[in-house]
Amino acid sequence: MYYNPYPYFVYPNYYPAWVMANQPTTQLPSRHLAMPDPTNRGPFPSINTVKLKTSAKRIKVIMQQAQLLTDKIDESEQFAHDLMNAAQQSNKTEVEKLIASTGITVKFDTTYTPDGFRILFTDSGCCKLTLILGW
Repeated sequence: MYYNPYPYFVYPNYYPAWVMANQPTTQLPSRHLAMPDPTNRGPFPSINTVKLKTSAKRIKVIMQQAQLLTDKIDESEQFAHDLMNAAQQSNKTEVEKLIASTGITVKFDTTYTPDGFRILFTDSGCCKLTLILGW
């Protein structure tokens, strides 16, 4: 009696044809392995780029807002010191006040780590931008 160490059965149809060199292939490759058919998109809806283009346009505004913050940090040693000091002391209200003082008008959220902080800019469900600055 032969002992099979594997708890499942091995069927020859589960292996590709090149593994089973001496046995003819009787089944076609799986539908998900075949090339896509341009007339049948399967489970995906038809392509509509309106939302993607809107997101790309709105993310530009968020990126300009992030640029305001990074420019202020780069240009002002005092601002960079105050921001880093408030973040290291976990003074969230002071950090948010300092960030808002740069002229940022979009909604943002901040989190801190010992090696830097993260600012998540959001635009009403459309798109998000995460800015991670280390120190």
